[in-house]
Amino acid sequence: MITIIIPSYNSQGTIRGCLDSVLNQSYGDRYEVILVDSSSDNTPQIVTMEYPQVKLIHLERKTDPGAARNIGIQEARGDVIAFIDSDCQAGSDWLEKIAAAHESSYRIVGGAVLNDNPEGDLVGWAGYLAEFREFILGHPKREVGHIPTCNISYKRAIFAVHGLFEGEYYPQEDLVYNYRLSRNGEKILLDPGIQIRHCHRSDFLDFLRHQRKIGLTTARVLKMLPLPGSFIARHPFPGLLLVPVLPVMKFIKTVIVFVRYQPKVILKRPAVLFLFALGLAEWAIGFIQGMHGEFKTIPLQHTHTRKYR
Repeated sequence: MITIIIPSYNSQGTIRGCLDSVLNQSYGDRYEVILVDSSSDNTPQIVTMEYPQVKLIHLERKTDPGAARNIGIQEARGDVIAFIDSDCQAGSDWLEKIAAAHESSYRIVGGAVLNDNPEGDLVGWAGYLAEFREFILGHPKREVGHIPTCNISYKRAIFAVHGLFEGEYYPQEDLVYNYRLSRNGEKILLDPGIQIRHCHRSDFLDFLRHQRKIGLTTARVLKMLPLPGSFIARHPFPGLLLVPVLPVMKFIKTVIVFVRYQPKVILKRPAVLFLFALGLAEWAIGFIQGMHGEFKTIPLQHTHTRKYR
Protein backbone atom coordinates (compact mmCIF):
# COMPACT_ATOMS: atom_id res chain seq x y z
CA MET A 1 0.00 0.00 0.00
CA ILE A 2 1.11 3.55 -0.74
CA THR A 3 0.26 6.63 1.33
CA ILE A 4 0.19 10.05 -0.33
CA ILE A 5 0.77 12.94 2.09
CA ILE A 6 -0.02 16.53 1.11
CA PRO A 7 0.78 19.50 3.39
CA SER A 8 -1.53 22.44 2.76
CA TYR A 9 -1.93 26.08 3.74
CA ASN A 10 -4.53 28.36 2.14
CA SER A 11 -4.73 26.19 -0.97
CA GLN A 12 -8.32 26.82 -2.08
CA GLY A 13 -7.13 27.90 -5.54
CA THR A 14 -5.08 24.77 -6.25
CA ILE A 15 -6.38 21.99 -4.01
CA ARG A 16 -8.98 20.65 -6.47
CA GLY A 17 -6.39 20.20 -9.21
CA CYS A 18 -4.00 18.52 -6.80
CA LEU A 19 -6.55 16.10 -5.36
CA ASP A 20 -8.10 15.33 -8.74
CA SER A 21 -4.66 14.35 -10.01
CA VAL A 22 -3.77 12.03 -7.13
CA LEU A 23 -7.22 10.43 -6.96
CA ASN A 24 -7.25 9.56 -10.67
CA GLN A 25 -4.08 7.51 -10.91
CA SER A 26 -3.50 4.55 -13.21
CA TYR A 27 -2.02 2.66 -10.26
CA GLY A 28 -4.09 -0.50 -9.73
CA ASP A 29 -3.35 -1.32 -6.07
CA ARG A 30 -4.62 0.32 -2.90
CA TYR A 31 -3.46 3.72 -1.79
CA GLU A 32 -4.62 6.40 0.63
CA VAL A 33 -4.46 10.19 0.54
CA ILE A 34 -3.82 12.24 3.69
CA LEU A 35 -4.12 16.03 3.59
CA VAL A 36 -2.60 17.86 6.56
CA ASP A 37 -4.06 21.34 6.36
CA SER A 38 -3.66 24.50 8.44
CA SER A 39 -5.61 26.84 6.17
CA SER A 40 -7.67 29.83 7.21
CA ASP A 41 -9.43 29.90 3.82
CA ASN A 42 -12.00 27.47 2.41
CA THR A 43 -9.59 24.60 1.76
CA PRO A 44 -10.91 22.29 4.52
CA GLN A 45 -14.52 22.94 3.51
CA ILE A 46 -13.74 22.10 -0.13
CA VAL A 47 -12.06 18.85 0.88
CA THR A 48 -14.80 17.84 3.31
CA MET A 49 -17.63 18.48 0.85
CA GLU A 50 -16.04 17.34 -2.42
CA TYR A 51 -13.42 14.74 -1.49
CA PRO A 52 -14.80 12.45 1.21
CA GLN A 53 -12.27 9.74 0.31
CA VAL A 54 -9.38 11.97 1.45
CA LYS A 55 -8.33 11.79 5.10
CA LEU A 56 -8.28 15.41 6.23
CA ILE A 57 -6.35 16.47 9.32
CA HIS A 58 -7.02 20.13 10.01
CA LEU A 59 -4.68 22.12 12.26
CA GLU A 60 -5.97 25.22 14.00
CA ARG A 61 -2.83 27.30 13.49
CA LYS A 62 -0.52 27.81 10.51
CA THR A 63 1.99 24.96 10.40
CA ASP A 64 5.18 24.63 8.37
CA PRO A 65 5.23 21.90 5.72
CA GLY A 66 7.80 19.75 7.50
CA ALA A 67 5.73 19.56 10.66
CA ALA A 68 2.60 18.86 8.61
CA ARG A 69 4.36 16.00 6.81
CA ASN A 70 5.45 14.55 10.13
CA ILE A 71 1.84 14.44 11.31
CA GLY A 72 0.85 12.70 8.10
CA ILE A 73 3.64 10.14 8.49
CA GLN A 74 2.37 9.23 11.94
CA GLU A 75 -1.10 8.58 10.50
CA ALA A 76 0.09 6.75 7.37
CA ARG A 77 -0.58 3.05 6.77
CA GLY A 78 1.45 2.59 3.60
CA ASP A 79 4.76 0.79 3.20
CA VAL A 80 5.75 3.54 0.76
CA ILE A 81 5.02 7.19 1.59
CA ALA A 82 4.83 9.63 -1.33
CA PHE A 83 4.82 13.41 -0.96
CA ILE A 84 3.37 16.07 -3.21
CA ASP A 85 2.47 19.70 -2.46
CA SER A 86 -0.97 21.25 -2.62
CA ASP A 87 0.07 23.56 -5.48
CA CYS A 88 1.15 20.61 -7.63
CA GLN A 89 -0.54 18.08 -9.90
CA ALA A 90 0.73 14.55 -10.42
CA GLY A 91 0.96 12.81 -13.76
CA SER A 92 -1.64 10.07 -14.20
CA ASP A 93 1.03 7.36 -13.91
CA TRP A 94 2.83 9.02 -10.97
CA LEU A 95 2.08 6.31 -8.40
CA GLU A 96 2.55 3.52 -10.92
CA LYS A 97 6.08 4.70 -11.65
CA ILE A 98 6.83 5.31 -7.98
CA ALA A 99 5.77 1.76 -7.15
CA ALA A 100 7.91 0.34 -9.97
CA ALA A 101 10.96 2.32 -8.83
CA HIS A 102 10.56 1.02 -5.28
CA GLU A 103 10.88 -2.54 -6.59
CA SER A 104 14.59 -1.76 -6.90
CA SER A 105 17.08 -1.50 -4.06
CA TYR A 106 16.40 2.22 -3.63
CA ARG A 107 14.39 3.24 -0.58
CA ILE A 108 14.11 6.91 -1.65
CA VAL A 109 12.81 7.77 -5.10
CA GLY A 110 11.65 11.01 -6.71
CA GLY A 111 11.26 12.62 -10.08
CA ALA A 112 11.05 15.64 -12.34
CA VAL A 113 9.26 18.92 -11.65
CA LEU A 114 7.50 20.62 -14.56
CA ASN A 115 6.11 24.14 -14.50
CA ASP A 116 2.32 24.52 -14.37
CA ASN A 117 2.13 28.30 -14.73
CA PRO A 118 0.58 29.81 -17.91
CA GLU A 119 2.90 30.51 -20.83
CA GLY A 120 2.83 34.26 -20.28
CA ASP A 121 3.31 34.23 -16.50
CA LEU A 122 6.89 35.49 -16.40
CA VAL A 123 6.99 35.68 -12.60
CA GLY A 124 5.93 32.05 -12.33
CA TRP A 125 8.56 31.01 -14.85
CA ALA A 126 11.21 33.01 -12.95
CA GLY A 127 10.29 31.03 -9.85
CA TYR A 128 10.71 27.82 -11.81
CA LEU A 129 14.20 28.83 -12.95
CA ALA A 130 15.13 29.88 -9.43
CA GLU A 131 14.19 26.64 -7.70
CA PHE A 132 14.11 23.58 -9.96
CA ARG A 133 16.97 23.59 -12.45
CA GLU A 134 18.27 20.24 -11.14
CA PHE A 135 14.89 18.56 -11.56
CA ILE A 136 13.71 19.59 -15.04
CA LEU A 137 13.06 17.15 -17.86
CA GLY A 138 16.12 16.15 -19.85
CA HIS A 139 18.30 15.12 -16.94
CA PRO A 140 19.15 11.39 -16.98
CA LYS A 141 18.02 8.92 -14.36
CA ARG A 142 20.69 9.08 -11.67
CA GLU A 143 21.56 9.05 -7.98
CA VAL A 144 21.35 12.49 -6.37
CA GLY A 145 21.83 14.00 -2.95
CA HIS A 146 18.44 15.68 -2.82
CA ILE A 147 14.97 15.80 -4.38
CA PRO A 148 12.38 18.36 -3.18
CA THR A 149 9.41 17.03 -1.24
CA CYS A 150 6.93 18.11 -3.90
CA ASN A 151 7.89 14.89 -5.74
CA ILE A 152 9.64 12.33 -3.56
CA SER A 153 8.76 9.03 -1.89
CA TYR A 154 10.31 7.01 0.91
CA LYS A 155 10.00 3.49 2.20
CA ARG A 156 8.29 3.77 5.56
CA ALA A 157 11.30 2.22 7.28
CA ILE A 158 13.33 5.35 6.48
CA PHE A 159 11.41 7.36 9.06
CA ALA A 160 11.66 4.62 11.69
CA VAL A 161 15.45 4.52 11.30
CA HIS A 162 16.30 8.17 10.65
CA GLY A 163 13.49 10.14 12.28
CA LEU A 164 11.29 12.85 10.82
CA PHE A 165 11.62 16.25 9.15
CA GLU A 166 12.86 19.25 11.13
CA GLY A 167 10.30 21.90 10.27
CA GLU A 168 12.27 24.80 11.69
CA TYR A 169 14.49 24.77 8.61
CA TYR A 170 11.65 25.62 6.18
CA PRO A 171 11.91 26.15 3.22
CA GLN A 172 15.04 23.97 3.24
CA GLU A 173 13.85 21.28 5.66
CA ASP A 174 13.80 18.67 2.91
CA LEU A 175 17.39 19.53 1.89
CA VAL A 176 18.55 19.11 5.49
CA TYR A 177 16.69 15.82 5.88
CA ASN A 178 17.92 14.31 2.61
CA TYR A 179 21.49 15.41 3.32
CA ARG A 180 21.42 13.55 6.61
CA LEU A 181 20.00 10.47 4.92
CA SER A 182 22.81 10.56 2.36
CA ARG A 183 25.40 10.96 5.11
CA ASN A 184 23.97 7.85 6.74
CA GLY A 185 24.37 5.75 3.62
CA GLU A 186 20.92 6.05 2.03
CA LYS A 187 20.84 6.44 -1.76
CA ILE A 188 18.33 8.69 -3.54
CA LEU A 189 17.19 7.88 -7.07
CA LEU A 190 15.94 10.60 -9.40
CA ASP A 191 13.78 9.11 -12.16
CA PRO A 192 12.60 11.84 -14.59
CA GLY A 193 9.70 9.62 -15.64
CA ILE A 194 8.07 10.29 -12.25
CA GLN A 195 6.54 13.69 -12.99
CA ILE A 196 4.54 16.40 -11.27
CA ARG A 197 3.58 19.92 -12.35
CA HIS A 198 4.23 22.77 -9.91
CA CYS A 199 2.35 26.08 -9.87
CA HIS A 200 4.67 28.90 -8.79
CA ARG A 201 3.98 32.29 -7.25
CA SER A 202 2.63 34.77 -9.79
CA ASP A 203 2.78 37.89 -7.61
CA PHE A 204 6.08 39.68 -8.16
CA LEU A 205 6.53 40.93 -4.58
CA ASP A 206 5.58 37.54 -3.21
CA PHE A 207 8.20 35.97 -5.48
CA LEU A 208 10.86 38.37 -4.20
CA ARG A 209 9.94 37.77 -0.56
CA HIS A 210 10.13 34.03 -1.05
CA GLN A 211 13.54 34.24 -2.72
CA ARG A 212 14.85 36.31 0.17
CA LYS A 213 13.52 33.72 2.62
CA ILE A 214 15.20 30.93 0.68
CA GLY A 215 18.50 32.84 0.73
CA LEU A 216 18.27 33.48 4.46
CA THR A 217 17.52 29.86 5.30
CA THR A 218 20.17 28.62 2.87
CA ALA A 219 22.86 30.60 4.72
CA ARG A 220 21.67 29.22 8.04
CA VAL A 221 21.67 25.67 6.73
CA LEU A 222 25.14 26.09 5.20
CA LYS A 223 26.44 27.01 8.62
CA MET A 224 25.62 23.43 9.63
CA LEU A 225 26.19 21.39 6.48
CA PRO A 226 29.40 21.14 4.40
CA LEU A 227 27.72 21.90 1.09
CA PRO A 228 28.96 24.25 -1.67
CA GLY A 229 28.95 27.79 -0.27
CA SER A 230 29.38 26.72 3.37
CA PHE A 231 32.73 28.54 3.71
CA ILE A 232 31.07 31.83 2.82
CA ALA A 233 28.17 31.25 5.23
CA ARG A 234 30.49 30.30 8.09
CA HIS A 235 32.87 33.24 7.71
CA PRO A 236 30.64 36.33 7.58
CA PHE A 237 33.30 39.01 7.22
CA PRO A 238 35.49 37.62 4.41
CA GLY A 239 32.40 35.85 3.11
CA LEU A 240 30.62 39.16 2.66
CA LEU A 241 33.06 40.01 -0.13
CA LEU A 242 32.28 36.69 -1.85
CA VAL A 243 28.48 36.74 -1.53
CA PRO A 244 27.98 38.54 -4.90
CA VAL A 245 29.69 35.58 -6.56
CA LEU A 246 26.95 33.15 -5.44
CA PRO A 247 23.97 34.66 -7.33
CA VAL A 248 26.17 35.14 -10.41
CA MET A 249 27.18 31.47 -10.26
CA LYS A 250 23.55 30.41 -9.77
CA PHE A 251 22.47 32.53 -12.73
CA ILE A 252 25.15 31.10 -15.05
CA LYS A 253 24.54 27.49 -13.97
CA THR A 254 20.79 27.84 -14.36
CA VAL A 255 21.02 29.35 -17.84
CA ILE A 256 23.43 26.61 -18.93
CA VAL A 257 21.13 23.85 -17.63
CA PHE A 258 18.02 25.27 -19.29
CA VAL A 259 19.81 25.98 -22.58
CA ARG A 260 21.01 22.37 -22.58
CA TYR A 261 17.81 20.60 -21.55
CA GLN A 262 14.88 23.02 -21.96
CA PRO A 263 16.03 25.88 -24.22
CA LYS A 264 12.51 26.93 -25.20
CA VAL A 265 11.83 28.04 -21.61
CA ILE A 266 14.28 30.90 -22.15
CA LEU A 267 14.06 31.39 -25.93
CA LYS A 268 10.27 31.88 -25.82
CA ARG A 269 10.43 34.39 -22.96
CA PRO A 270 13.92 35.98 -22.67
CA ALA A 271 12.54 38.66 -20.31
CA VAL A 272 12.24 35.96 -17.64
CA LEU A 273 16.00 36.20 -17.16
CA PHE A 274 15.62 39.78 -15.88
CA LEU A 275 13.05 38.71 -13.29
CA PHE A 276 15.18 35.73 -12.36
CA ALA A 277 18.14 38.06 -11.79
CA LEU A 278 16.03 40.28 -9.51
CA GLY A 279 15.01 37.19 -7.57
CA LEU A 280 18.67 36.23 -7.17
CA ALA A 281 19.44 39.72 -5.85
CA GLU A 282 16.79 39.22 -3.16
CA TRP A 283 18.20 35.76 -2.50
CA ALA A 284 21.62 37.33 -1.90
CA ILE A 285 20.16 39.88 0.53
CA GLY A 286 18.53 37.05 2.45
CA PHE A 287 21.78 35.08 2.40
CA ILE A 288 23.63 38.03 3.98
CA GLN A 289 20.95 38.28 6.67
CA GLY A 290 21.30 34.56 7.36
CA MET A 291 25.10 34.82 7.59
CA HIS A 292 24.93 37.43 10.32
CA GLY A 293 21.89 36.21 12.23
CA GLU A 294 21.56 33.53 14.83
CA PHE A 295 19.51 30.48 13.95
CA LYS A 296 16.72 30.32 16.51
CA THR A 297 14.68 27.15 16.59
CA ILE A 298 11.07 27.88 15.67
CA PRO A 299 8.45 26.08 17.78
CA LEU A 300 6.27 23.83 15.64
CA GLN A 301 2.67 25.00 15.77
CA HIS A 302 0.54 21.90 15.53
CA THR A 303 -0.77 21.38 19.04
CA HIS A 304 -4.47 21.90 18.25
CA THR A 305 -5.48 19.25 15.77
CA ARG A 306 -8.92 18.37 14.50
CA LYS A 307 -9.50 15.33 12.31
CA TYR A 308 -12.45 15.71 9.98
CA ARG A 309 -12.42 11.98 9.33
